[in-house]
Amino acid sequence: MQIQEYNPDAVIGKKYQRGLLPYGGCVNSSGKITFAISKKEFDREMEKLSSLE
Repeated sequence: MQIQEYNPDAVIGKKYQRGLLPYGGCVNSSGKITFAISKKEFDREMEKLSSLE
């Protein structure tokens, strides 16, 4: 079974449901996703934060 890679562009504009933003993002007041973070962006930011310790 192949695991499909998360595509943040595919969820932008959709109504938020649990699990649609595994790496973070933003939801507007109507519950629509306006911004989603990719795994690559998430890993890059976590690496930056880890280097601060």
